[in-house]
Amino acid sequence: MRSGRALTSGHEREQPLPTGREHRRLRWLAAGPAWLVGIAGTLAAGWSATLLIGRVNGLSAPPYDLAFFQQIIWNVGTSGLWISSFHEGSFLGLHFSPILVIPAVVERLLGPDVRLLNVVHALAVGGLVVAGFLFLRAILRPSRAAAMVAAGLAIGIPVWGTTQEIIRSDFHPEAVGVGLALVAGWAGLTGRLRTMWLAAVLALLTREDVSYAVAVIGLVVAARGNHTLRRHGRTLAIVATVWAIIVFGVLMPAIRAGSATDTDSYYAWLGGGLSVLLAPVNQTAAVVAHIARPTGWLAGAGMIIALFGLPLLRPRWLVPVLPPFAAVLLSDNFFQANLRLQYGLILVVPLIVAAGFGARRALALIAPRWRRSISRRGTLHRIVGRRVPPLTSAFAGLALTLALAAPAALGAFIQGSLPPFDHGDPAFASRPDGFDRLARTTAVIPARGVIAADEGLVVTLAARPEIRRLLVRPVAPVDAYVVMDRLAWFPMQQLAGNHHAILAGLRAGTRPVLADDGRFIVWGPEPGGLTP
Repeated sequence: MRSGRALTSGHEREQPLPTGREHRRLRWLAAGPAWLVGIAGTLAAGWSATLLIGRVNGLSAPPYDLAFFQQIIWNVGTSGLWISSFHEGSFLGLHFSPILVIPAVVERLLGPDVRLLNVVHALAVGGLVVAGFLFLRAILRPSRAAAMVAAGLAIGIPVWGTTQEIIRSDFHPEAVGVGLALVAGWAGLTGRLRTMWLAAVLALLTREDVSYAVAVIGLVVAARGNHTLRRHGRTLAIVATVWAIIVFGVLMPAIRAGSATDTDSYYAWLGGGLSVLLAPVNQTAAVVAHIARPTGWLAGAGMIIALFGLPLLRPRWLVPVLPPFAAVLLSDNFFQANLRLQYGLILVVPLIVAAGFGARRALALIAPRWRRSISRRGTLHRIVGRRVPPLTSAFAGLALTLALAAPAALGAFIQGSLPPFDHGDPAFASRPDGFDRLARTTAVIPARGVIAADEGLVVTLAARPEIRRLLVRPVAPVDAYVVMDRLAWFPMQQLAGNHHAILAGLRAGTRPVLADDGRFIVWGPEPGGLTP
């Protein structure tokens, strides 16, 4: 054999092997899917962090849920109590998220800063891309197209309409849990059992309803693994189910001790206890009306389209999507029923699982035709002595990856809710940075003093035992320090009237002005009021 040449037979001509430069290009192209995923995940995290931190710095972040979580984390780190000014009783009775101990410890060591939660949330969004890719590639192997297809489906995740809503929710620990569930699936399918169990346990600690995603992952490992993996997959599904029963049925009710929660009203119309199961019979018209609301269906359809419609190819694996989807549609909470903000997270894992199995079916259907095509081309090559260059095949694979991501990009413009896809949310409008200036001005307030503040200031000032949203509850406690912003942001324009009325009342009142830097004004407690 001559150097740099390949021996041929029959009528085939000798073909040159790829040169060193071509080899390098082929290696780069072979690694293309992984590079695309890494770039997409990094851009998603950076994009999310820039938007969210910019909103906090511009003092236009909604208090609920970011200030809510920040105050809980601060209280856990300083006193060990899971309490907040936004909710009566223990937070663990509302949502079981013991993993919040981790950011509480970090803030205890580094000092409280709500932007830490923005960074965690942004990393969770970027991590969804990587976790989704790893899981899909594992479920599609041993197909040669596994990496290309997995990358094409994963790189579009950050711009799904639902994901943009998730980003807008500022911080929710279940966003981390969904990524961990996908990592558990990847680890289980590739035989990394310790990693699978570690990721699954951490996911279960993020929030109670992530147990459903972990149970679905257990079913996937049970369906696709070898004998040992199947056993671990079944065990994981059982553990997740038992955990959900214990948390929902025992721990959270015991922590609540009969007190009401904010979420009680979401399904109150269904009745309590076993009457929920009879609602389709006893309240048929109301159930149909809730299920038939179009907005939630459009959001769910957008997620399926963003996955190239692949979940539809495996209806059996689309079934796990139905219970959580029905649950959100039946809710009386506007944002939940319309899959706004964080409420779409519960569908992410079941839909990605269905897309993975749908892609397997698609590849199985295409493979015979592809082999016949290769066979015909091989006959032609023997006749004319030509072969498809390796670089051409590599570029074709890269084109497939980008084509699979195209529906997600299109949906971003149709369903988008974040810049640059949508500019309608005033919270993301360009506003002057006031974060550090506010901190300096409010330094006159005791660390444990009660604060009543403008809507956009609550998030920044939430690291304290008690804080009030002044525009929602216009009368400040007599012992509270009142903080107002002359350039205040309003989530709803009708609150502007409240702001101006409160500001006028404070100027005419007897509270002493403790600080005024030209933008922020700090009033002390009422004369004679109890100060901390």
